[in-house]
Amino acid sequence: MEQQDPGHHAFFSGVGDDGSGALATAAAPAPAPASSYEEKCRQALEVALYHTAMYADWRGPDPGPSADTDSRYRALPLLTKDDIRAHFPYGLVPRGLDLNDALNAVAAAAATGSHREAILASARSVGPRSEGGPIRRAQRMLGRFLFLNEYGTTPEWPGSHEKRILDELADYQPPVLEANPSLLARVARWAERAGARVWQPALITLTYELPSALQLRAIRRVFRCRIASSYGSTEAGYVFTECEHGTLHQNVRSCRVDLVLMAGGQGSSPAAEVPPGGLGRIAATTFGNTWFPLLRFETGDIGRLAAGPCPCGRTAGITLASIEGRLKSLCIASDGSPVTHGQIDRALAEVPGLEQYRVDQEAPASVSCKVISEPGRGPRAARGARDALAAVFGAGVLVNVTEVPELHPEKSGKFLLVARLFPLPEALRA
Repeated sequence: MEQQDPGHHAFFSGVGDDGSGALATAAAPAPAPASSYEEKCRQALEVALYHTAMYADWRGPDPGPSADTDSRYRALPLLTKDDIRAHFPYGLVPRGLDLNDALNAVAAAAATGSHREAILASARSVGPRSEGGPIRRAQRMLGRFLFLNEYGTTPEWPGSHEKRILDELADYQPPVLEANPSLLARVARWAERAGARVWQPALITLTYELPSALQLRAIRRVFRCRIASSYGSTEAGYVFTECEHGTLHQNVRSCRVDLVLMAGGQGSSPAAEVPPGGLGRIAATTFGNTWFPLLRFETGDIGRLAAGPCPCGRTAGITLASIEGRLKSLCIASDGSPVTHGQIDRALAEVPGLEQYRVDQEAPASVSCKVISEPGRGPRAARGARDALAAVFGAGVLVNVTEVPELHPEKSGKFLLVARLFPLPEALRA
């Protein structure tokens, strides 16, 4: 997902202080009273439908105030990024508000935090960008923030870049490190092989990409600190927070979430419920977003509904077992069933000696995979990856695995690990 598309999504994964993979205790927000939540859902609906130009055409399918709130939401379409672009900026602002006043107020606001923070991401996402050479550290500072990378893509990195990043971390000693998981995994692998000492911040947050299990494994080998666990988007804010049991709880204080059943699932109506353990597209409605009301905004991500109640006891809103990846990364098995990025990632994480991967489903019966193996594990890891993918996709899908020296990012500077290169079959479209 590209941050400037607009909207970057943050995908974080918890890890204990000992680096063992135990989840950090990132408690979900305390449930709001049901009546308060229901009222927020109703107010968000009314402001969007009857005060915001972008939603004017949605009034037709709305069954009206006499219907219950859930039924009204399920009757409405999903808001897409194309809708936002088409109405940007004035169609997004409710009647009676002055957008220019809002922009001035936002520009005048300043962050209240005082802690140092380092950011490791593609310069195409955030921070100063190189025009052909390194940028001095002083020019990569913005207040308390240090931007560790000035290059748009990893092929631009000079040979000493990983060392410079680690040296600057050790010198600046930020309590918080915000990082793109693919870039931080690259730095972590370099540090492990070089035997370099690594500054341990109090907290790492992984943003901009869905981290793979292999990336997390590499990061955990050298960073023994906590990794914050949450899911959200620029447009909708923080939507889910992972509890100490590893499930994702809806932030009912700030948003409503509708999990929309994909076509081909149980039931044919868009209003059908996603069954426990089933897959659905995430649609978020924000509360109290005065200047930009979002109603059923489709984030482009797929969630898997928890199969049952979470042991933590939180019951408000929707509880997800996992974020399964992007809709554009949804692949198709030989029997026509969906194969998520999460399923592929979990399968490849079990392959001994595998370090990195990129999977492309070129056609319903053809899958190609590029892999990078740990030193000395090449052929065996490649065979393991082929067998793992064959098991996921099923008989009748040809899997071809190729060893490569390096994987390249997208134009955005981010790494897309799984992609479907043909249109989603009609049976799975919404």
